[in-house]
Amino acid sequence: MQKRYIHSTLLTCLTGFIGMASISVAEAQLDESAFLIDIPIVTSATRLSQQQSDAPVAMTVIDRATIAASGAQTVPDLFRLVPGFQVAHVNTNKYAVTYHGHSDDFPRRLEVMIDGRSVYMPLISSPDWTSLGLHLDDIERIEVVRGSNTATHGSNAFMGAINIITRHPSTEARASGSITLGSLNTQNSNLRFSGHNSIGHYRLSGGYEENTGSQRFGDGARRNYLNFSGSFAPTIRDQIEIWAGVDRGHTTGGSLKMNENQTLNNIVTMRRDYRSDFQHLSWNRILDTNLSLEVKGYRNALDLAEQQPSIDDILRAELNNDVYLFWKNNPGIFNNCVILPVNLIATCNQYNRYLNAFNSTPALRLLNENGSTTQEDIQVSLTHQESWISTSSGIGYRRDSGSGRTLFDQGDISSSRYRAFVNAAVTPSPAYTLNIGTMYEKEDSGPSAISARAGLNIHLTPDLSLRLGLSQSERLPSLHERYGESTIYYNGDGNEIFNAFRRPNPDLKSERVVSHEFGALYRFSIIPGTLDLRLFKEDVSRGIETYRATFPETQENGSSTTHVSKNLSSWTSQGAEVQLKLQPRNDLWMLLNYAYINSTKPPYFNGNQWTSRTDALAPRHSASALVSWHPRPDLQLSASHYFVDRFHWFEGDTRDAYNRTDLRIAKLWTPNMQTQAELSLTLQNALGPTYQEFYDYHDFERRVFMQFRLKYH
Repeated sequence: MQKRYIHSTLLTCLTGFIGMASISVAEAQLDESAFLIDIPIVTSATRLSQQQSDAPVAMTVIDRATIAASGAQTVPDLFRLVPGFQVAHVNTNKYAVTYHGHSDDFPRRLEVMIDGRSVYMPLISSPDWTSLGLHLDDIERIEVVRGSNTATHGSNAFMGAINIITRHPSTEARASGSITLGSLNTQNSNLRFSGHNSIGHYRLSGGYEENTGSQRFGDGARRNYLNFSGSFAPTIRDQIEIWAGVDRGHTTGGSLKMNENQTLNNIVTMRRDYRSDFQHLSWNRILDTNLSLEVKGYRNALDLAEQQPSIDDILRAELNNDVYLFWKNNPGIFNNCVILPVNLIATCNQYNRYLNAFNSTPALRLLNENGSTTQEDIQVSLTHQESWISTSSGIGYRRDSGSGRTLFDQGDISSSRYRAFVNAAVTPSPAYTLNIGTMYEKEDSGPSAISARAGLNIHLTPDLSLRLGLSQSERLPSLHERYGESTIYYNGDGNEIFNAFRRPNPDLKSERVVSHEFGALYRFSIIPGTLDLRLFKEDVSRGIETYRATFPETQENGSSTTHVSKNLSSWTSQGAEVQLKLQPRNDLWMLLNYAYINSTKPPYFNGNQWTSRTDALAPRHSASALVSWHPRPDLQLSASHYFVDRFHWFEGDTRDAYNRTDLRIAKLWTPNMQTQAELSLTLQNALGPTYQEFYDYHDFERRVFMQFRLKYH
């Protein structure tokens, strides 16, 4: 029944789109033809500037028009419009973004960059979406590589890559600002200023954001951020780009799961303060007509300070609700176990073990999101362009470091990685483009990784291109995967263990994926628009799994196991992705995305037992649609719809299929030639019902946001 619903919905949308093609084009009221008519120029697939029809892998480009029409309130929300992607609110202000499933609340197989600077943080093996130092208005476009891209961007791009490209300062208004108010007591504001001098342009953007989170869990957030962007040309041959920023604030969240005999009262959320900053410098010099040199370097820093739990928090999270309430209503009753009735002695002993552990482990945190990390990277590359061949080659060095006893019990940890890469696009004739690329990575105290990709693009007509792709990619384990160690001690001397929660494995090997791809990109001639089709098969081996292994030492909590990561699993994903863009009139455009993923994961043996997954680890069907209409030049109406099939998040719960519809209306004013104003109203999940994206008890209900934006040119 569900499949018939999905297929009929898609058929109805396609029929409607084809029918609209017959509508005569009215006089242009607001020309958005650049949105769809031209196949965009992209750079993220190969480091080379090329048309999307020449790229060796499927790509999605989210531009300014899409960002505005979507009504998205956060950056992660935008990826709901990318076929094959899954997005979840883990808590109100914590997000998970992944591609083709098989992920937990810290997806670790997707590279995320801002202007080519990786924001994948080694402390958590994932980007921290709340501390990017970025506002939606800072973004010019987002290039999404749908498929492994390690040959271009290294290990983190194991399943795909996201490059968020910010707006060039020269395109900005002299001053602009926005205020957003709405559900969850949201209060957001942003101010932006831009200017120029004799050698370039610059922009300063800052803001404040706050919400109180859900009523059930109070998982709110607050942040202040400031970023700077500058583009300068001191000589005709030199271009210098500078980015810097700071983001500080806090979020409240937790694992919203319950054990047996627990209730919602046992779920504990904790405040996590953070501070992040970044510096990014790029120098590009034209050496001659066909050759350019780029030197770039960046530094990211992230400090996480999770609130230390109280003994009340510990008992509330660990005990069943009846026992916890009994202790809560009878404080001091467990101070002397000897005098208690026999039926309470076991509970009393359990309480005192928890109390000992609490007092003996200052680094104890419930969420394990506590510590500091830095990432320093430098890269030198050469780009050579001829009429029939273009190449980009270079070398790079990255140093990752982490500290904090919560995640690295043995002390400060660091590692260095070296890389060398080359990508080439060869066009022997206008009918063919051959892309080849490879990257070699070596960790100073660990494994190496070699990734390679080849793609052939066949241009059958000026409007139709076929794509064949093959890649073998390897992902080096992250700093936390190799060295993460967490211990809860039973005494202050550290020689008795209450819970050996996690143990490191420096001998982890790289994960591997072999990807096969067939694609077609067609540009319509009768009606402006494009159709992008991707058929894929991905075979992942040596997958890193975390499981409970035998621990030989005594643990006072009675456990005989600890969490360990090893290369144990494999899985295969195959299916199809479709992306349709149409613009039947100058004032009307639409997107339709659909993904079919058939993912199978055989059982694996961890040394003690066989482990199998029975729930779907990626949604079999998912779809999204976005329609934008300007009935008048000063009025925009847009609607988006999302469908995600049933699947399971690791560390979360199995989520039922859901539908969500968002609506947006925006009114524009131009008081004078220099000033523009916009008032918009966005309804998320406008048609209901309330649904869940990650945990069983974390609801996404109907939400309303109003925004006022003002620009002065």
